Amino acid sequence: MSNDERGDSGRYTETVTLDDVLGVFEAVDGPVVTSGDVADRIDCSRETARRKLRALEEQGRVASRKTAGRVVWWLVDDQATVRGIDPGDSFWEFEPGSSGESDVSERVDEVLYGHKSA
Repeated sequence: MSNDERGDSGRYTETVTLDDVLGVFEAVDGPVVTSGDVADRIDCSRETARRKLRALEEQGRVASRKTAGRVVWWLVDDQATVRGIDPGDSFWEFEPGSSGESDVSERVDEVLYGHKSA
């Protein structure tokens, strides 16, 4: 599975474009993709997929977050909100596996019903 071809100069040239990678976001169900999704859809190595996704992130076209040992990527533009992802949501600031600073789980009755549990 090579994504490189030799050009006229004899040097390898990549055949996977950033637009190819962006097209995967439209083809995959859900608001996020993984490098594996990209690799499978455009028939390239996962390393090539990661490299292209990082290039898109540097351009501000996608964003990423590591979660449960995987990195997920989403579009950063007007489409992101349409797809249900708000990059400004404080959820994305949490470290993987953390639930934030809130004690809401200990005060659930108060939050839901307006009174403290017995």
